[in-house]
Amino acid sequence: MKTSSLKTQTGVTLVVSLIILVSLTILGVTSMMSSRTEVSMAGNLRKAGIAFNAAEAGLRAGEAFINNSVTTTIYADPSIGLYDQTDTSPSYGVSATWTASQLAGTSLPDVAVQPSFIIHFLGDRSQNEVAAVNIGGYGSGQPGMTVSNFKVTARGVGQSLNEVRYVQSHMGHEY
Repeated sequence: MKTSSLKTQTGVTLVVSLIILVSLTILGVTSMMSSRTEVSMAGNLRKAGIAFNAAEAGLRAGEAFINNSVTTTIYADPSIGLYDQTDTSPSYGVSATWTASQLAGTSLPDVAVQPSFIIHFLGDRSQNEVAAVNIGGYGSGQPGMTVSNFKVTARGVGQSLNEVRYVQSHMGHEY
């Protein structure tokens, strides 16, 4: 009797266990690939953050440079990153432009190149067409002081030269 019951076995348990094993293998490989992608994304976000923070440090140093200056006549030397209102704006995306820029004066760890900035003097408020835009006459009168307008552009580099960020601000300073 036992011999006849063995002949009726079809091996369904083996097939079902193989299907479950293949399913678990696919699930494990997919989880590993997803984890690797997430780790890579987190690393890239960290690198971008380092470059952005370096650019912010350069921007703050440029703004401090303007606040510490006593005259606008110093902004006439593009060879050191200081542009006058008659100078054309530099090409900020070209790395050669930044060889003639001001170093931020900070020493940041984990960056390939220390942050730097370029300042473009845009003229006094009364001479600047952007500052002349006025809606409804609000603030149309020039106060007793002269307000000079500037554009500060800073460049920050991350841990490698491939991670570069630029930030820019406009500001006024009273002389």
